[in-house]
Amino acid sequence: MKHIVLLGAVFASTGLLTACANDPSGPAVMSTSGGTDSANPGPTRQTPGVVTPTETLPVEASFEPAAQQALDYMRYIGPSLIGRVLTDEEEAKLDASAGDAVKPIIETWVQDDGFVEAVKSMLEIRLGSNGKRGSADFNLPGYIVRHVVKHNLPWSRVVTSDTCYDAMDQAIPCDTGAPYTAGVLTTRGFLAGNEGRFNLGRARAMLLTFMCRDYPAEPELQPYIEKARLKLMFRASNAAEQMVAEVAGGFGNGLACFSCHGQFSNHSQPFVKFDKSGTWISDANGAQSMTGQLGESDRDLMASHFDIPAEAALEKAQWFNVEIANLAEGAAAMTKNPGFQACAVQQLIDLGVGLDLGFDTKVKGLAVMGDFLSEIAKSVSATNPDPTIQELAIATYSDVRVMAATLNGLKR
Repeated sequence: MKHIVLLGAVFASTGLLTACANDPSGPAVMSTSGGTDSANPGPTRQTPGVVTPTETLPVEASFEPAAQQALDYMRYIGPSLIGRVLTDEEEAKLDASAGDAVKPIIETWVQDDGFVEAVKSMLEIRLGSNGKRGSADFNLPGYIVRHVVKHNLPWSRVVTSDTCYDAMDQAIPCDTGAPYTAGVLTTRGFLAGNEGRFNLGRARAMLLTFMCRDYPAEPELQPYIEKARLKLMFRASNAAEQMVAEVAGGFGNGLACFSCHGQFSNHSQPFVKFDKSGTWISDANGAQSMTGQLGESDRDLMASHFDIPAEAALEKAQWFNVEIANLAEGAAAMTKNPGFQACAVQQLIDLGVGLDLGFDTKVKGLAVMGDFLSEIAKSVSATNPDPTIQELAIATYSDVRVMAATLNGLKR
């Protein structure tokens, strides 16, 4: 049986536990199936739809919310999803039909302008993009997201769109000067907002936002590169193997670089021709600067992980078991991986319920099992292999297990 798993605590104040770099196998899990243990049975529920402080609702598909539970759930997620409280009509429907009214109301909510703005704002926070700085318009990523959601386009378009959009939702060329486009990934707003040595910030923002993973990720998702292709410093898996004194002395996790950079290297390489401002430089070669910091190239570019100069100058890499020629091909490969849609479900749970994506807060909250995310994503993609965020949202928020887990959090 698949569960969203309750660990305890109120969503709004503590957030949720998810997979982190210390646990590449996936989220932490503790099962609860309702009720209390035999040693401390707790009070018996007296009123339908009312949960006493020591009771836990069963987080399973057989759960049938009462009218008050359906009202509490929708009252909680409504402001996050559409920026308003329930209307009198919506409350009346929930009062009359309880859980049966949830899905029809969600179906109307995901067509609301408030939902468009909620998803846009969530992605802007994830991507670190909003406003303007210098000549870079950091609003472009959000405009792409808004266009995709507003027009019910496949969610994959956020990273595969072949154009950008302005404030009036009119198509405009993207602003990097690259000979290809990859939606939000080929906007100066995203690239400048996540620049850093070896292009690690850009690679990590991509992985966290669209695959809900951090480094090191599961090798099945992103295989490790052959060590011989990397600069010497990145080949070390432990202190004994680290032969570069500068790195062993304090750069990053210098004593065990390969554990993360064996994957980072492939993900960062397609960014090698984008300078700090997000502008594409055709003759960038990924060479380490002789005067800059470790990981920097000349002309405000970043160095490649690759040891062979001819390879370091190319945008070619391998993303998620697919050989790619550039960032656009990498984005397309990512959207075809099942983890892309499962991550969208996790993002939606974050948006509506309060999941802190990608970082273990060390405070008890909720953990979401990866199998549960995949189950919802697969249920949607079975009907539409390239679904909209609306389709994923309807399946997510109308799932009674999401409802039960949310209610369990609210009563604490």
